[in-house]
Amino acid sequence: MIQWKFLFNENGIKLARKWHQEIPHNLPDKNMKFKVICMLLSGIMFLTVSLISFIMHKYFNWMIFESLIIFSVYAIVETLYYRYLNTFGFASVTIAFIIIYILV
Repeated sequence: MIQWKFLFNENGIKLARKWHQEIPHNLPDKNMKFKVICMLLSGIMFLTVSLISFIMHKYFNWMIFESLIIFSVYAIVETLYYRYLNTFGFASVTIAFIIIYILV
């Protein structure tokens, strides 16, 4: 939940640039803030899915898979938008997680 710090701290965008080095360094502050919000929402989504599984004492295969798909789509859209080598690596890792999840 470090994304809160990036959003509400005075130097939050500068800290986010240091933390998220997978995106181009010349990115406008508006785009960087959008990235931070997307990452925050992804974290909340994964936290919610995990808490539901923990509280219900059940493994919700479809919910976990859907959250992985949503996160992967976000990563792929980011890669296509920025066309930057490091964002390609980020998208590749999310796709690899989906493949591993399907195989296991």
